[in-house]
Amino acid sequence: MAYTGQIITHPGMGVTMKFIKTHQETNGVGWEVEYTLAPGKGSKFPTHTHLHSDEWFQVISGRGRYWLNGKVYKCAPGDEIYFPAGKPHIHPWNATYDPLVMRNILLLNDPSIDAHNEVKKMEDYVEHWFHLACRGHVRKNGNPYILQSAVFMRAIGKQIRVAKIPAVVHKTLIAPLAFTGRLLGYKGTYYE
Repeated sequence: MAYTGQIITHPGMGVTMKFIKTHQETNGVGWEVEYTLAPGKGSKFPTHTHLHSDEWFQVISGRGRYWLNGKVYKCAPGDEIYFPAGKPHIHPWNATYDPLVMRNILLLNDPSIDAHNEVKKMEDYVEHWFHLACRGHVRKNGNPYILQSAVFMRAIGKQIRVAKIPAVVHKTLIAPLAFTGRLLGYKGTYYE
């Protein structure tokens, strides 16, 4: 389980995350993390949509780019980037030879959701994806294999969707793929 001060790294994507606040410190409604992206890294994150949470990035140092509403924008120190719930986006990626350091805040905006559990699931997803990456159990692009992705998406499907996959496909294909993945030994968590 993620905890304040924990640092996790995805070596292939050149991403380090430090948890400043977790679901435990925010009464289950969000998180705050510090992202550091190595030079030229971060562009392989998939286009995704947060269904019930708003997300902010504040650029602390470095320069980057991000994708929102079909356009690529530049960002620099002091810039604040807002990704509203329901809008497909790609987090800022590093477009320079210096590290890109950002503060990220994610807040649920739907009080009807079991907030504590949903934010924890998102923390678990990131933590375990990075765990697999450290062990070389991801595709060349750094993302989980398809059956592992399905197992993860089954757990966080109320919060995040891959934007290129229509909602009906999520509903009809993710469950059987996740079931198959679990049968083959893929797990939703990899605590040691």
